[in-house]
Amino acid sequence: MEKRTRVRWRAELTAALAEVDAGATTLLEIRFVRDVERAHGLPPTARQVRSLRGGRVGYEDARADAYGVVIELDGRVAHPFAERHRDLRRDNAAVRAGPAPLRYGWGDVTERPCLVAAEIAEVYRRRGWSGTPRPCGAGCRFAEAA
Repeated sequence: MEKRTRVRWRAELTAALAEVDAGATTLLEIRFVRDVERAHGLPPTARQVRSLRGGRVGYEDARADAYGVVIELDGRVAHPFAERHRDLRRDNAAVRAGPAPLRYGWGDVTERPCLVAAEIAEVYRRRGWSGTPRPCGAGCRFAEAA
């Protein structure tokens, strides 16, 4: 893109590539970081954190170690309904190990990002976060959910 003077959606592509460089692997993860975390002033999470449970390697979509929270973002391709048992076992193992899992899907992140942010902020606060989340703009539903 640097060598081309005209690139359709340059700003959007540049922003998406920056998120990929920071660890996002799906569009859902990019939207989560942009529309939930950053837009509402939540602490940044580590993304695609490698974990080992029961001798098996897995990856957590987002992890907030300071607050003992793992956020799983369930897209349809990587998390089909027939494989839901795998996600439930992983969540149960996470609780036994310590961090609390929060699980969100495409509709949560894309249609209700303000409510997701309010829910995450509430969990972070209960676990020691003293920051101040903020509404993402006019019409933000964060305040009514918080």
